[in-house]
Amino acid sequence: MAEKPVDIGAFTSELVRRMNEDSRRIRLLEQKMDRIDNAVSGLGDNVLAQLDNLKFSIEKLNSEIQRIGERITGMENEMNKVKKDLDKTATKTEIKQIETFIDVVNPITSKFVTKDEMERMLEETAMRAKKA
Repeated sequence: MAEKPVDIGAFTSELVRRMNEDSRRIRLLEQKMDRIDNAVSGLGDNVLAQLDNLKFSIEKLNSEIQRIGERITGMENEMNKVKKDLDKTATKTEIKQIETFIDVVNPITSKFVTKDEMERMLEETAMRAKKA
């Protein structure tokens, strides 16, 4: 079998062309990798920033919940004080009893007799009893 003569110029030219094509493809892949790396890095930074915001929001909520808890405790204490004060106050029935007592001893609305009037009435009653 006779071997064909190899054209070294064409062979070298083909090798250079293929190497250039491979280099171009590698550059494109590197550029894509850089873009992906930048995107992933940006996403990571974004996630970290959101986590920081979330932590801040959670701390703020916890603080607000504590303040609300303290306010509720204060209100409960005030309600207990009011309840104790209400326990010390007079009931409606007790007020009515006091009003009745005041009405009985009120000199303006009640009719009182003097000592002299009472003695005169006793004498009159005794005289009627003697006549009867």
